[in-house]
Amino acid sequence: MLERRRFQRVRFTAESELTHNGMTYKGQLENISLNGALLSFKDGVIIPQDEECILKVWLEGESDPLSMVVKVIYSNFTMIGIRFASVGTETRDRLHKLMERLSNEPEKLTQERQLLEREGE
Repeated sequence: MLERRRFQRVRFTAESELTHNGMTYKGQLENISLNGALLSFKDGVIIPQDEECILKVWLEGESDPLSMVVKVIYSNFTMIGIRFASVGTETRDRLHKLMERLSNEPEKLTQERQLLEREGE
């Protein structure tokens, strides 16, 4: 299978919530990149591909969750892969700091940040 990811993913677990059409599903973040994440759910969740949702992720030691609009890329009942669609400046900064802490490839992370900045123009 051809690898389509352009951004490095790092294993990172955290409590999360995904809201779609007024329904909120509690889950767990399994891994994350600067551009997306993989979520798992104990109970089944059916959200069609390409649907937009609101993601909240609670980071240990922080009172406010990361909150952003995401788009479903992959869904199979207990796992959902998402791409970050709309991320505010403060959330983007917090996400970058988290990735800096977790990444073991700082040069690649810098390239990915530059790519995201270019694509955002």
